[in-house]
Amino acid sequence: MKLAGHDNETIVIHEDGFLPDEIHSPYKFFAGYNVENDNANAKFFNDVEIPQYWEIEGNNDHALILDMGVIRGKIFYKKYYEHRIINHVEWLDQHGAVRFIDYYTKHGVKFAQMTLDAQGEPILKKYMNQQGQEVFYENYKTKTIVLDWKGKTYLFESQVAFLIFYLKQIEADLTEIVINSLATPFSVTYNLDTPGRDLLFWQEHSNGKIPGNMQLIFNGHTSRKTRVLIPDKEEFHSIYGQLNENSQSLVTSAGYIYQYKKENRHQKHALIMTNSDQIINLESIVKANEDIDFYIGAITEMSTKLLDIGQYQNVKLFPEIDKETIETLYALCDIYLDINEGNEIENAVKKAFDYDLLILSYTDVTHNHTVTAQQHRFDKSNDSEELKLYMQQIYQQVSIFENALNAQHAHAIEITVEAFNQAFQQ
Repeated sequence: MKLAGHDNETIVIHEDGFLPDEIHSPYKFFAGYNVENDNANAKFFNDVEIPQYWEIEGNNDHALILDMGVIRGKIFYKKYYEHRIINHVEWLDQHGAVRFIDYYTKHGVKFAQMTLDAQGEPILKKYMNQQGQEVFYENYKTKTIVLDWKGKTYLFESQVAFLIFYLKQIEADLTEIVINSLATPFSVTYNLDTPGRDLLFWQEHSNGKIPGNMQLIFNGHTSRKTRVLIPDKEEFHSIYGQLNENSQSLVTSAGYIYQYKKENRHQKHALIMTNSDQIINLESIVKANEDIDFYIGAITEMSTKLLDIGQYQNVKLFPEIDKETIETLYALCDIYLDINEGNEIENAVKKAFDYDLLILSYTDVTHNHTVTAQQHRFDKSNDSEELKLYMQQIYQQVSIFENALNAQHAHAIEITVEAFNQAFQQ
C-alpha cells in the first residue's frame, strides 16, 4: 500500500520481536518498548544465559543447550536474518518435553515466555517490558488476557476485546480500516461501535465455498460497510460467480505492486544458492551453456563433488558466503536457477524475485511457487534438456527474455500503481 502512496498506520496483532520500527503492535504500546541505543544488537546463539557447566553447541540450522550431553534446550534462529541470531529458545524438562519457550527481539530483549503442559499444549504466554516486568499475559485455556497498565489491572474476556481497548487507547483513526484476515482482524472491525468503512484484502483460497464471515459482508450484516479486494484471479472469479448483482459490487479484482531492487539487464549470469551438492544435472547444464557464467553460493563449506564443478571456466564458487557477497551476486546476476534439492537457504527464491532475476526451476524441486511461473518449471528428466534448451532460447532475442520476465510478473499478480488505486478507491 505504501508503494501506491497510502501512508496507513500498520498494526500487527502478534508481536514477533523483529517487526520494522514503523510497524505498531499492542505489545510495543503497552510495554512502552523503545530502544534509544542504536548499538543494541540481537542476541547471538551463544549469548543465552545458562547454568554453570552447561554448554551450547550450534550449527548453521540451530543450537542445543547441553547438560553433560543431555539436551536441556533448543535454540532456533530467526529465518532470513543475520547469521545465528536467536528468535526463540525451547526449554525441555527431564522427559524431553518442551515446557517453556522464550522469545527475543531484534535488540536482544526477552519480551515473551510461553508455558506449556506436559503434552506440549500452550497454557499461557506472558509479555514483559525491557526491564523484565510482566505487562500482560494471554491464557490459552480460558481465552482471556490480563493487562497491568498504568497502575490498574484489566481483564479482557477475549483477544478481540483487548484489541478494541488498544485501538481506543492509541486513538487510532477508525474511519477506514484495511484488514487481511477474516479471523481476529475481521472480528475486531465487526465488533467496533465506531462508524466507518473497511476493506478486506483477501489473500487466501476459499476452495469454492464463500467463508462464513465473508457471507456476513455480502449479506449486509456488518455495521460498517466492508468491501473485498481479491488479488488472485481464480479466487476472484470463484467468489464473484457465486454472488448476486448487489453483492458483486462489493468485490473487486486487485493485485500486487512490487519495487524491484534492480533492473534485469539480460546478462548471461546465473545464480544458484545452496547448502547441498544435490544440484540436479548441474554439470550438464554448465557444459551446455558455456557462454553463461554460473555463480554458486553456499553458507556452509562445499563438498568435493561441488568443488569439482569449479574446474569449468564459467563456474565461480562461493563457499561460506557472507551477506555482502550474497547481495553483490544478486545485483550481478539476471537468472536464478532453483534446481537444488534440500531446503532453501536465505529465502533465496523470493530474494531473486525482489532483484528481478528470471527464476527457472524443476517441477518437483520448486521452493517458491508464488513467484515461479508455471511455464518456468521444467522436467528434470532426459538430462534436463528442456531447461537447457530454454536457457539458450531466451538469449536469442531480448524480446524473448522480456516476455519470460513479464510472464513471471504476471504469475505473481503484478499490477500498476494506477490499477491498484483504482481498485482500492472504488
